[in-house]
Amino acid sequence: MSELGFGWRLVVAPVRGTVSPVDVPEGSSLPAGSRLGSIRSRREDVHVSAAYGGVLAEWLVHDGDLVDAGDPIARLYPEVSA
Repeated sequence: MSELGFGWRLVVAPVRGTVSPVDVPEGSSLPAGSRLGSIRSRREDVHVSAAYGGVLAEWLVHDGDLVDAGDPIARLYPEVSA
């Protein structure tokens, strides 16, 4: 069984472009590697995934938003084993 950790972590955009998040509701538990969406740059579509497991606390962008590399796109509460 797991419980929520105390801190939260940000998922950031790896490139500049237009965001297309997947349809994952806030409060969903996500395993590490879960796809969170993609960012369309001038050259390519870049997939964005959660580097760690956790609970999606909040989307910080909407479909079609323009982001720069390093901009936060989602906030996750990490899960820790009890």
